[in-house]
Amino acid sequence: GAVVVDGDTPDITGCAASAATYGIGDVIDITCTFDQAVDVTGTPQITLSNSQTVNYLSGTTSANLVFRYTIAEGHTDSAALDVSSIAANGGTIQDAADNDFSTTMTGGDLGAVVVDGDTPDITGCTATAGDYGVGENLDITCTFDQAVDVTGTPQITLSNSAVVDYTSGTTSANLVFRYTVAEGHTASGALDVSSIAANGGTIQDAADNDFSTTMTG
Repeated sequence: GAVVVDGDTPDITGCAASAATYGIGDVIDITCTFDQAVDVTGTPQITLSNSQTVNYLSGTTSANLVFRYTIAEGHTDSAALDVSSIAANGGTIQDAADNDFSTTMTGGDLGAVVVDGDTPDITGCTATAGDYGVGENLDITCTFDQAVDVTGTPQITLSNSAVVDYTSGTTSANLVFRYTVAEGHTASGALDVSSIAANGGTIQDAADNDFSTTMTG
């Protein structure tokens, strides 16, 4: 009679995501496709090649399960993200005969999916040594650990409380701020850059990660 034998576990045939460069706060929806429809309970997880663990989002009763990855600061960068493994995580992924899925990962290569979880950080600021008087210009170069794009007019604040506008350097790692000494500015025997602020503009890397305001060097 109607005796059906199903000895085939649901197998992953591949995983895919939209090719792009993703920065902090961006979301990547990763779709893993099985060779048959599956039912999902609980929150299965996939692990990525940058060691991040990503939760199941949707897709039960179909062959395509979606896992959503939100990038956070400090996540390991990856120039070509892969899906390394999949686990039930206390839930289930089963076919209509209640066969559990195979954990063998096939086609985990996501292609040109780039993760950038690194904020642009200042590594130091420099200027030409000298004595600067009223009306003279002092160009201060602040160097980042990667190239940045600038919009608007970011500012640095100096140890004598003067606030100095950004002048040039967008698309490079070196941003120049020009300080014109004015009468009444507090004298300084050894001028420092105390802080940096976007001032309504932006300083971002290629993945649109905002810069770190921490001053180093």
